[in-house]
Amino acid sequence: MSAESHTVNRRNGITQGVFVMTGFGLFWAILAATGVSPAAAAIGLAVPAVATAIAVLVVALRWAAESVARGTTRRVAEHSRQVFTLVNVGQAVLILIAVFGLVRAGHPGLIPAAVCLVVGLHFLPLARVFDVRTYLATGALLIAVAVVGAVVYAAASDDALVRVVVGLPAAIALWTSSLLIARRG
Repeated sequence: MSAESHTVNRRNGITQGVFVMTGFGLFWAILAATGVSPAAAAIGLAVPAVATAIAVLVVALRWAAESVARGTTRRVAEHSRQVFTLVNVGQAVLILIAVFGLVRAGHPGLIPAAVCLVVGLHFLPLARVFDVRTYLATGALLIAVAVVGAVVYAAASDDALVRVVVGLPAAIALWTSSLLIARRG
């Protein structure tokens, strides 16, 4: 693979990561908004979340382009695409198992915490394969958020509160990670 095509692939990877993390950050923020009532308060949370996601996306994409132009992109392992695919397939399978298991066990309120845990765990192998230390912090933060969500559920059994407690910090973690990845290349 030529150096030029490798840089293009890296830029595409950064751009893809920015879109995915920003989009899922928005998903988590909207999930948090579903835990807020009355409806006016939920809308009051959702509208700024959409605006924040758009702002993060615009800034991160600009930074990613500048990072490639500066030549500060990292080299990625040849097998990174295969590892990425395996990690994401494993993530999807674990999320499905968690969702079905928690619904069957009568604890659907734990689903946000379980999904956040799996998403956090999925960042750990990706940190190594893509040589992105930020993913270690992102994974650790999401795992911590998942634990807090599970503790809140155990203490209060309040599904809506769990969505807020998990959703907002998860959104912030993903948006921050998106910006850091784009800035550093």
